[in-house]
Amino acid sequence: MNRRDFLQKALALSAAGLIVPESMRKGNLFGAAPAFAGTATDAPFNGRILIWLNLSGGNDGVNTVIPYADPQYYAVRPTIAVPANQVLPLTGSLGLNPALQPLMSLWNAGKMAVVEGVGYPSMNLSHFRGTDIWFSGSAEEVLWETGWLARYLEAMFPDFPYLLPDSPYGLQQSDNHRIPLNGTRGLTGIVVDDPSSFYYLVNETYPGEYGDNPPPGRGAEELNYVRTLDQLTFEYASAIQAASDAGTNTVTYPETSLGTQMQIIAKLISGGLKTPVFLCTEYGFDTHAYQLNSHGDLLGSVGQSIAALWADLNAQGYGNKVCILTTSEFGRRVEENGSYGTDHGTAAPHFVIGNGVSGGVYGGAPNLTSLDEYGNLLIQNDYRSLLATVLRGHFGASSALMTEIFGGNFAPLPFMQPATDAGGEERFTDRLHLPSPNPVRPSLGQSVELRFELARPAQVSMRIFDLQGRQVAQVADGTFSAGVHRVDWRPGNLTAGAYLVRMEQAGARPRHAKVVVV
Repeated sequence: MNRRDFLQKALALSAAGLIVPESMRKGNLFGAAPAFAGTATDAPFNGRILIWLNLSGGNDGVNTVIPYADPQYYAVRPTIAVPANQVLPLTGSLGLNPALQPLMSLWNAGKMAVVEGVGYPSMNLSHFRGTDIWFSGSAEEVLWETGWLARYLEAMFPDFPYLLPDSPYGLQQSDNHRIPLNGTRGLTGIVVDDPSSFYYLVNETYPGEYGDNPPPGRGAEELNYVRTLDQLTFEYASAIQAASDAGTNTVTYPETSLGTQMQIIAKLISGGLKTPVFLCTEYGFDTHAYQLNSHGDLLGSVGQSIAALWADLNAQGYGNKVCILTTSEFGRRVEENGSYGTDHGTAAPHFVIGNGVSGGVYGGAPNLTSLDEYGNLLIQNDYRSLLATVLRGHFGASSALMTEIFGGNFAPLPFMQPATDAGGEERFTDRLHLPSPNPVRPSLGQSVELRFELARPAQVSMRIFDLQGRQVAQVADGTFSAGVHRVDWRPGNLTAGAYLVRMEQAGARPRHAKVVVV
């Protein structure tokens, strides 16, 4: 393989999200190489699909969901305010921008929630840091390199990356930001815009299945690793291309970047791709100058694209399976600036659309006179409550898992009810939660909290191994009831390094997690 071909393959592997942790590269006692699971990817999700739309640049929430009954709105925005007679009323005080007319049918059908004043304490108004926070699910003062979505996917698929799915867990379009799909055990999905281009990139240099084994010696393991990723990347490219070829669209989409992305998503779903989460992006919301027309055009693309996607998926029988969520890194300031635009601000409204959504406005109209010390809107709803509500209401995630993923207990919002079983009890899923703290410092007296969840009573054994496969501790062995359980492990005088937690449950594949002792 020449240098050009190698670089092409490296790009394809990076895009495919198949780079797995160092411990996987050199093999371990649980299996040396990733392999396909050979089972339906969407099993934990019951076929449900989340479509996450990010409005990149910081969407102006005040001109999206407009406080048209407030005279202060027209006083502080003399040139960019939308006239009251053009606003699409939602309530007596709030209405949609007229460019969002295509969404009114969803609103009138009770399938669209408008969540007002979404943000977090001490919002960061940098595009880069603000986006990182929204994608990671962290607080402003905390730096997390993994995404809330990736952490959730890893919890739902505890065998990743030891077993890989037939379809990727997540598919991310347009935005190549790594945080959304970056988990503790590797990238949990792929980044690809056009399936045919992705397939061509991978297929161009794929030599087919390897019929020989590298001779033993220096570099043999590394070569086997690259070959494995090569084969898996080709398999994913083939699966996506096959779904694209088999899928269809039943409506016409707007000729915009977002319209094209959503057209592809609907086609892949229609073609049988078992991916539970799709991410798409509309750019251009950093409207510092001459905002009125450009913002209207962007919202027009958003409204038309969502309406087309919804109509397309409903026509093909997927309406009850899909939820659409919008986000943006921040809102805009209340008053317009000297360039007939708006500068970076704080809280903003977001939309959640689906048959499982209780439509309506959640939160009050923004108070344009009661502002924070910097002159920005006050927060009404924490963004982690928004995200956790969607995961609980659409996918049936447990409250315990949401607390783990977001680093705290963020109360669900009433636009979706948490999924329950027939008896009204919270639904549990068999899983091993992420160890905490991680890394752990025994010298400071720290112990590791190992939590696991059972859907029904089961015999469970939990053991700790070093990377040579030697057992160093057994922390659980017995019958446990359905629900969430916690055991503590004290590493004691163990040598600093990585250790593997192995949870064995009767009737299920073992589950694993990594703990770093420092």
